[in-house]
This record gives sequence, C-alpha cells and structure tokens, in this order.
Amino acid sequence: MKPISHDDLRWLLRLLDAEGLTEVQVREGESEVVIARAPYSREAALDQSPYGAELDEHHIPVLAPVAGLFYRAGSPDAEPFVEVGDEVIHGDTVALVEAMKLFNEVPAPATGAVISILAENGQQVAVDEVLMVIET
Repeated sequence: MKPISHDDLRWLLRLLDAEGLTEVQVREGESEVVIARAPYSREAALDQSPYGAELDEHHIPVLAPVAGLFYRAGSPDAEPFVEVGDEVIHGDTVALVEAMKLFNEVPAPATGAVISILAENGQQVAVDEVLMVIET
C-alpha cells in the first residue's frame, strides 16, 4: 500500500465527521490504516473542566476534535475567532486544532455566549479536551 496522502487523510476525516463514525479502517494487502475518535462523553468533558460539577445543561463544553496544537485565530496576525463574551451560533468556527499539518475547524456545539477560554494559543491539546465553555 502506498503511503496515505494528505488529501486521502482529509477525505477520511471528513467521512468520519459526515457519517458520525467513530472509526474508519482501510486495508490493502498487508497494510492497514485506522482512524479512530473517542465517542463524545459530556460526563468525561465535565470531569476535565475546571468548572467541574458547576456546569449544567446551560454550559456547553467546546471539545478538541483531534489531538494537536490549539489556535484561537486563522493566522498569527489575524484576530481571534472569539473572545470571552462573544455570541456564537451553532456551527460557527471558534478555533482551530492543527494535527499532522491539517487545520481542523472547531465548531461551536451550541448557540450562546463564550464564557471561558481554557486553552492557551499554541497549546498542545488532547482529543475531547475542553477548550472553552459556551453558555446557552
């Protein structure tokens, strides 16, 4: 099997998101590529949050979609996507996470106000790490 290209990897990641899958497996001969994502667990996300039990159904954690470097803006000289106090609409891009030279948009999981940004710009984050909190 030839090495997987960046375009193929992007396509597989989009497939994972579009179909709501937690794992994609590709085999060719003796070679195999597996891309897996941990399923979302609100309880696990809340356990990671400094807010802990203080979060309720009106406080929605924004989770890292992949492990990588967290960025608040699209480029070093650009304004951050959001600041604390900004109103966001479900699906708005609120940050980026760079993994394997691919920039993954972090969408707002709900409509509301950003009440906390927990990750620092350029910080290494884990998959499903709480990056910020939105109050609905």
